[in-house]
Amino acid sequence: MGRAAFPALLAALLSVMALLATARQNQVQIQEETLSIAGVSHAYDLMLIADTHISLCDNRDPSLLEKAARRRESFMRESGRNTEKVFERLISETQEMQPDLTVFAGDIIDSAMYASVDFVKGQFARLQTPYLYIAGNHDFEYGEEYFSGKAYREYFPRLAELTGTDRQYCIKEFDDLLVIGVNDKNNQLPKSAVEDLLPLLRGTKPVILALHVPLQPQDENSGLEMQANEIWGLSAKGRCRVLIGETACRPNKTTQKFLDAVFAEDSPVAAVLAGHIHFYNRSMVSDTLLQEVTGAGYKGEAVRLHIKPLSDRTNP
Repeated sequence: MGRAAFPALLAALLSVMALLATARQNQVQIQEETLSIAGVSHAYDLMLIADTHISLCDNRDPSLLEKAARRRESFMRESGRNTEKVFERLISETQEMQPDLTVFAGDIIDSAMYASVDFVKGQFARLQTPYLYIAGNHDFEYGEEYFSGKAYREYFPRLAELTGTDRQYCIKEFDDLLVIGVNDKNNQLPKSAVEDLLPLLRGTKPVILALHVPLQPQDENSGLEMQANEIWGLSAKGRCRVLIGETACRPNKTTQKFLDAVFAEDSPVAAVLAGHIHFYNRSMVSDTLLQEVTGAGYKGEAVRLHIKPLSDRTNP
């Protein structure tokens, strides 16, 4: 090889290395899990994605341009990845896997900005499988409006094209399984949703419950709670800041009524799906109730849950 060809070869090699580095940066890690459920007669595949925190803004939301750019940069700096490219990859992987349902469990967008909504809407258009979209604590925030009445009145409606409903919950019903997603409101469940959903939690059809904020395990000093406290710290009152429960984000009367039905001995709820804490966890929140929490989507993390009839169970 002549000396004249060496620079071209080096340039080509560097280009390939750069492409490989970009591909690695945008890789996703999908945790494969299995759950056997009594009363289910055939298998289902569910994808769980949360906390992608898409933070795109344009001149339709001029007051948020600076904040959105700062937030986007912080997520990309933490993960070392392009947030939008990772989201695109998660959608591509989901489309390839063809699950029976994809649950987007909150904080998919970082704020209710038109550019973020449009981007996610465009990616959802690529999906040819059913999905549920649950609002987390960030999806409908706007500037200083965080968990406020104004946020719900003026900015939550922007999510309608993503959620497909103006209700505070969404449902996907299969022949022998219900998947119910409920929006959070200041770490509480909306009264209208609880009133509508309680009859389903007193029925016999198996239920998968999807929330944004995970439930606090009923056992004291659970691994989930200890890890959450280590990462997120305690509130000013010494409570866990990122779980819903008696010594965490304490449920109000409406939320407690809902949780009582979830934890009841004859409850049809077989599992809880959640996000919010930005790390993966699979653990029992009661003697009989499993909770699957996905890691942060902006890091490329997701969970694929294989649901099987109890008769197909291979592990105790």
